[in-house]
Amino acid sequence: MTHESVRPGPDQAHDALLAVAASQRSLAPFIGSPRWLYAVQGLGMGLFIVGLALYGSRSWAAPALAASIVVFCVLPVLQSRRSRVIMDVYTHRGSRVAAAVYLGTFAVLVAAALAWHAATGVDWLVYLMAVMAFVLSLVCGPAMERKLAASVRGAR
Repeated sequence: MTHESVRPGPDQAHDALLAVAASQRSLAPFIGSPRWLYAVQGLGMGLFIVGLALYGSRSWAAPALAASIVVFCVLPVLQSRRSRVIMDVYTHRGSRVAAAVYLGTFAVLVAAALAWHAATGVDWLVYLMAVMAFVLSLVCGPAMERKLAASVRGAR
């Protein structure tokens, strides 16, 4: 099968790119998640840390870990019902660095909770890491969205 359509000229290609950039800029005011999203995500992150770190020492840790998995599975479904247009804040080039810092910090919190609990057996350190993950989500989530909106607004 051959494709025999005429290739667009440089002006047509440039106009098409400008049209794409204009449509992206028109989306910028609508970028934003529901207010509850990052609080629920932070709760899921905290439950994940507590459930994973205390799995062998507390009987309720396994249900906490399972609850975190349910939260992470349900959140995308709830968010997709809100809008037809979804821009991934984690992979878009405008917020990629902030997302890497966010996810990297979460990984460090998980590792620290596991290591400190294994070394000391102290539960309150795990709870502290869970609270830090919750706060991390409340701070970094909206920051990533602001970076994404600024990137889309400045699309060229």
